[in-house]
Amino acid sequence: QRCRIIPALAVSYYYLPPTLKQCFAHCSLLPKDYEFEEEEIILLWCAAGFLDHKEDENPSEDLGRDFFKELCSRSFFQQSATDASLFVMHDLINDLARWAAGETYFTLEYTSEVNKQQCFSRNLRHLSYIRGDYDGVQRFGDLYDIQHLRTFLPVMLTNSRPGFLAPSILPKLLKPQRLRAFSLRGYYIFELPDSVGDLRYLRYLNLCGTKIRTLPESVNKLYNLHSLLLEDCDRLKKLCADMGNLAKLHHLKNSNTKSLEEMPVGIGKLTSLQTLCNFVVGKGSGSGLRELKLLTHLHGTLNISKLENVKCVGDAMEAQMDGKKNLKELSLKWTCSTDGSSSREAETEMGVLDMLKPHTNLEQFCIKGYGGMKFPTWLGDSLFSNLVTLEFEDCGMCTALPSVGQLPSLKHLTVRGMSRVKRLGSEFCGNDPPCLETLRFENMREWEDWIPHGSGQRVEGFPKLRELHILRCSKLKGTFPEHLPALEMLVIEGCEELLVSVSSLPALCKLHIGGCKKVVWRRPLKLRLPKLEELEIENMKEQTYIWKSHKELLQDICSLKRLTIDSCPKLQSLVAEEEKDQQQQLCELSCRLEYLTLSGCQGLVKLPQSSLSLNSLREIEIYKCSSLVSFPEVALPSKLKKIEIRECDALKSLPEAWMCGTNSSLEILSIQGCHSLTYIAGVQLPPSLKRLEIDFCDNLRTLTVEEGIQSSSSSSSSSRSIWTCENLKFLPSGLHNLRQLQEIEIWECENLVSFPQGGLPCAKLSMLTVYGCERLKALPKGLHNLTNLHSLEIHGNTKIWKSMIEWGRGFHRFSSLRELKISRCDDDMVSFPPEDIRLGTTLPLPASLTSLEIGYFPNLERLSSSIVDLQNLTSLFLYHCPKLKYFPEKGLPSSLLELIIYRCPLIAEKCGKDGGQYWDLLTHIPHVAIDGKSIFGDKYSRE
Repeated sequence: QRCRIIPALAVSYYYLPPTLKQCFAHCSLLPKDYEFEEEEIILLWCAAGFLDHKEDENPSEDLGRDFFKELCSRSFFQQSATDASLFVMHDLINDLARWAAGETYFTLEYTSEVNKQQCFSRNLRHLSYIRGDYDGVQRFGDLYDIQHLRTFLPVMLTNSRPGFLAPSILPKLLKPQRLRAFSLRGYYIFELPDSVGDLRYLRYLNLCGTKIRTLPESVNKLYNLHSLLLEDCDRLKKLCADMGNLAKLHHLKNSNTKSLEEMPVGIGKLTSLQTLCNFVVGKGSGSGLRELKLLTHLHGTLNISKLENVKCVGDAMEAQMDGKKNLKELSLKWTCSTDGSSSREAETEMGVLDMLKPHTNLEQFCIKGYGGMKFPTWLGDSLFSNLVTLEFEDCGMCTALPSVGQLPSLKHLTVRGMSRVKRLGSEFCGNDPPCLETLRFENMREWEDWIPHGSGQRVEGFPKLRELHILRCSKLKGTFPEHLPALEMLVIEGCEELLVSVSSLPALCKLHIGGCKKVVWRRPLKLRLPKLEELEIENMKEQTYIWKSHKELLQDICSLKRLTIDSCPKLQSLVAEEEKDQQQQLCELSCRLEYLTLSGCQGLVKLPQSSLSLNSLREIEIYKCSSLVSFPEVALPSKLKKIEIRECDALKSLPEAWMCGTNSSLEILSIQGCHSLTYIAGVQLPPSLKRLEIDFCDNLRTLTVEEGIQSSSSSSSSSRSIWTCENLKFLPSGLHNLRQLQEIEIWECENLVSFPQGGLPCAKLSMLTVYGCERLKALPKGLHNLTNLHSLEIHGNTKIWKSMIEWGRGFHRFSSLRELKISRCDDDMVSFPPEDIRLGTTLPLPASLTSLEIGYFPNLERLSSSIVDLQNLTSLFLYHCPKLKYFPEKGLPSSLLELIIYRCPLIAEKCGKDGGQYWDLLTHIPHVAIDGKSIFGDKYSRE
């Protein structure tokens, strides 16, 4: 590895100060391409002890930030291209870090080889690994024998799902007594063993995203704990009752812990706390706002919830919120109803909010569920010169909003659920907030107008406003701001009384109007919306057309890339006037429309010919247009890749010009629920077609009128086909010639008797599904030649299943088969795999199987011993087998990572934690669920 390091990079590392060298080497724990936050790395440095400098009086986090900036300045870290708040290391820099770290560090990469065990160096001190969906015993090899491990760090990649960890692993992971950093982030675990309290050197404990309900009391013995991370623990109800021993705790990150009932009494003694994301006010003798008094070092974000439990205004005053100058984001939340039906004390809540005045350094402020009649006078004060974001939500007793026009830095304003506010005027926005960029009104059910009628006032504009959202304001009728030169996005939804008049908006890129009375385009304007790229109009009950003429259509779509029209039942056409010289107009104007979607337009009879003549079109989607009879008989645009048509009951055929165009690029054709359609094409399908989906077209009997020609013309292009039509009698005779075909699904084709004589294409077919085709007698000829078949599904076809059994040992020839799903195929089968009567042995399954699903076998009693031989099997799903009661005597495959059992009551009884016969067989499996419930959570009981 040393030879692969670029000399210039090695020199850059060589000249780093010693403290920076060890900090950089610690970053070798990060996988390549992993995007990370600055604080994430700093907390790991703190846990490793790299920032402990007694001569420096500043907090260790400040030193860590200096180190991080220095490494950024030397280009060891780079800002992510997708998110400005994240960072990444270049692959070469990552290699340099691993070279510098040596054998005391190791990053375990993810592998799909379930039987591969990792051997670790006895000098290993710091381990990270890419967390899998299912992490079993074998993945960690001999890690449990390493007694001096300092760091155990699973790393979640972007958009990772919650993962499962085998229950038998966790106690072993907690054995190394010198652990400094321990993480179970993102694992689906329900409780933390009490033995965690034995990790006396532990400084970093990350339980984010787990399903734990309480913290064990032994956590209070972690005297050196510096960071306790509990974000997204949505089932967490209680912390330790006593956290007084955690005097060194700097960070308690508990955002998105919606089930947390209260904070522990005495949390105010943790005076070193810098991060406390969520403070939950307790009832009665529970923790009150007074606990916040001594937490003077809090910084970043603080959410104070359940403020309805505050009964004394003096508690709010003692919190001394105005002295917490390092707080940047503050949310104050009450959770009781605000409609007057509960015992809310409006005067008390007004006093509480008044006393919770934050420091003027605040940048983001949210008030939710407030039950007072009015807002305090300090809200909107120009002294809050740093305030950028302000939100009011569900403050249902207030009839007026505070004046926010004096806030010089305000950029984002949201008003949601203010049910008693009827009008907004100059007292709300004052002299046009100079920096306002985003304005959002939502669920304002009594709001009628921006200003009082007949007041003589006019609605001022917002010169820098980029986004305006008005959602579900059912009584709104008034005038909008007139001067919006910078507006890029306008969204209006659910305003039934509103007549939307669209004027000239020179910067507008996205326009979404839905659930309003009508939309009107102001006249006269040559180019009203010159930059509009997305236009969506939905749920407009009275709209009969969108544009009056083709000229207007072409003017508005000169920059338009996406057009969506949904649930406009009276819409008859996109353009009111008859088509005249549209081709000439198209030549004069360069159109950019790429995506066209029409849905729920029951009155739409036709599309303008010009709409399908735009060369820029890439996708067309037509849904639930029940009166649409046909499409214009024009060739498809050369760039069009996808056509999707659903539930167009009157549609009888598709244009032959679509199928015969020599310049066609169509790759996906999807037709669903078109009950009048009898065939797809007269002669052939487009030669460029890669995917054909036909679902629930009851009267479809054939794909093409001239069957043979269709097959040969597409022989080198199709790659996926789905057929789902109950009256389809036969498949194309030349199906075997579709050499690029990869997937075939045949669903509920009741009249289909057999596969074509030529069989299936062998070259690339990877998936075959037959569902509910009861008349099919057997699988096609030459099935054993499908060397690339990865997935085979047979549902509800006894004849096919029995032909597979009779085939016997030939079944194991599917050396590439990974997934096998069998259901409703044999009411008499007692064991699975079934016995081969000729040989007196069980049907051999392919050793390559990784996933097996069997269901709806009413007399199945046991799984055969040959299941144990499937050493690559990772997933087993058993469902609706009411008599199943035995696993193989030798147990289940050691490779198994997931076991799902549904509606199999007899075997379920034997899997319980208390006295279940098979419990010990299951603890090595990360995920075991019975009837939708994990058996490793609460005590399992049948429901």
